[in-house]
Amino acid sequence: MTEVFINSLLFVITVTALLSLLFKDLYISVILLSIFSFLSSLLFYVSHAPDVAITEAAVGAGMTTLIFVWAVHACRTERSPGTPLISFSAKKLIDLLLVITVGFTLYWFLPPLQGGSDFLRGFILENGYGDTGASNLVSAVYLGYRAFDTFGETIVLLCAVTGSIFFLSRAH
Repeated sequence: MTEVFINSLLFVITVTALLSLLFKDLYISVILLSIFSFLSSLLFYVSHAPDVAITEAAVGAGMTTLIFVWAVHACRTERSPGTPLISFSAKKLIDLLLVITVGFTLYWFLPPLQGGSDFLRGFILENGYGDTGASNLVSAVYLGYRAFDTFGETIVLLCAVTGSIFFLSRAH
């Protein structure tokens, strides 16, 4: 049941990503990216990573959507009547092919997690103190095993906020 749900979720996430590339209306694309982030957080939760799910929901679906809507509103130009909502161009088709190729490559070539959460729990209980030197296992996970992930999330948020402030503070 879980494998079917995860595969279905991955399919819907892929369709959402592809649709966000196709729409000309940036508001629609931003909403689709917000849905993409929310579905990704659901995928993380189902994959037994609730901390990453909470971060993705707050940063990806929440804060980033707010920043993108603000940016689109600040740079908004009116769409003339009769202009199609979805457009195809050589650049967009290349983008779509790139997204599809990366998605299929990751799906087919990444190995499945062997053992699930029980395996990881046992590994951390057995090796957590020795590998990280942390005084408790929660610190071992967040500051030892997940340090690069946490650092990466912080850098992504910092870049998003800095870039948004830079583009929105420019004179129109």
